Amino acid sequence: MLTSFLCLSFVVIIWGTNWLVIKDALQSSPPLLFTGIRLLGGAIAIGAARLCLGYPLQLGCAGKGRLVAVGLLQMAGGLGLSLVGLQYLDVGTSALTFYTMPLWLVAIEWIIDRQQQSLLDIIALTCGMLGLGLLASGANPVATSHGFLGIALLSLAAFSWALGTWIHKRTPGGGNLWSRTIFQLTISGVVVIVASLLLERRPDWNQLPGLAWPIAFNCIVATGLAFVAWYRALSSIPTQIASQSLVLIPVVALIAAAVLQQQTPTTRVMLACVLIIVGVTIAIWHAGGQRRQSP
Repeated sequence: MLTSFLCLSFVVIIWGTNWLVIKDALQSSPPLLFTGIRLLGGAIAIGAARLCLGYPLQLGCAGKGRLVAVGLLQMAGGLGLSLVGLQYLDVGTSALTFYTMPLWLVAIEWIIDRQQQSLLDIIALTCGMLGLGLLASGANPVATSHGFLGIALLSLAAFSWALGTWIHKRTPGGGNLWSRTIFQLTISGVVVIVASLLLERRPDWNQLPGLAWPIAFNCIVATGLAFVAWYRALSSIPTQIASQSLVLIPVVALIAAAVLQQQTPTTRVMLACVLIIVGVTIAIWHAGGQRRQSP
């Protein structure tokens, strides 16, 4: 159990501080190109590790179409749009907005599944939306027009990830978990690279050596090792507790930005942080309670 909690702590710290690494990398690389390299590099890192450990890479045919949909929504849409939005916002605001994913999942289930929402769900959505409203109305973004664009893109990224989660719940669970992850990373990486070639400016190849460190960190540590640690933690820690701990990632990003980049969060951002974390925590906690009560 101690090892699992250490793995979970590693994931929270790495994914929180990685927002700063990516923010610096975007000064030299288009966001979609960096996302595509990260996804493909992560697939290679995880696949190589699994093969070196003697595990075969096998993928069943059942639900493969849904696996592609989930991968595109979460990895291509969620991560890709989040990096595009990160260009226009500071690290703390970006992380806070992106991790409203559980709130969007509540809204999706409300609308699509016609689920009757409890008072707790309504409170969670209200807290989250108030927090987003505070972020959108603040003067913290790089520029006001770009700030609204950044909030919109990060919110769309969170919605895309939540929609992928909704589909994932309805996807057959056959096949090896690691093989499915590698498959999704690969498909999503290829799609994002193609989108980058079609939509983004050509990168300055002279700046590519400076991207070696952030690319290596994202492929090996933030994607490869972090996913290994995440699944190791899930093997012993209840999913609800593990998911709830991810709420700490925006807090880590805010602290890291304050310490390493002297980005002192404003009172508005701190209040938004509290509202969003409260809303997300309620949503995760209530969803976990509903799963335990279901037959």
